[in-house]
Amino acid sequence: MVRIESGSGNGVDAKVGTDLRLYTDAVTNTRATKVLEAGNAYNINTGVVSISAETGMLYLKNNEDKNLLVEAVAVGIGAGSFNSSSFAKITVIRNPSTGTLIESTPTTVPIAANRLFSSSNTLTADMYVAGASGDTITNGDDTIIIAAANAQSRVFATIDLELAKGNSIGIKVDPNLSSGSTNVYVALVCHLITPS
Repeated sequence: MVRIESGSGNGVDAKVGTDLRLYTDAVTNTRATKVLEAGNAYNINTGVVSISAETGMLYLKNNEDKNLLVEAVAVGIGAGSFNSSSFAKITVIRNPSTGTLIESTPTTVPIAANRLFSSSNTLTADMYVAGASGDTITNGDDTIIIAAANAQSRVFATIDLELAKGNSIGIKVDPNLSSGSTNVYVALVCHLITPS
């Protein structure tokens, strides 16, 4: 039988209590914190885009060998002439592959930032933002619909969607305007999944 003796007091060994329990201090970090500290966490943002109708706002296709976890989506909607009978609608699309946003007017997102400011890692992905109001994202499955208050609102929703290499995600926004246009932005908070 192996016996563990108390090393309490010398700064390198664990304490064994009179109740025969082993006492240690531990630090626990989330996997997201671990990935952030490794420089594999990202913020993808469209910047502000003026739209007047339903618009495919953001497309992201993972080209990394690791899976990409999209933790959350944030959408900001500015002031405008909204229909009072309904709400702005945000739709998350699984694996879209066509539409003007992807094929006709692909514009690289203005912000694809590593969330660890000291890291030079970049995300290997196709990342496009709407080039004009009415851009489309098609040939995918609507997966999540999020309602937003119309005027000057911001929505932050945890979605936890995992994209393997070759998988894509699209976000479209219908501001539900009665006339005119409004400013909108879409952001994704995401990180590469590091095997345990």
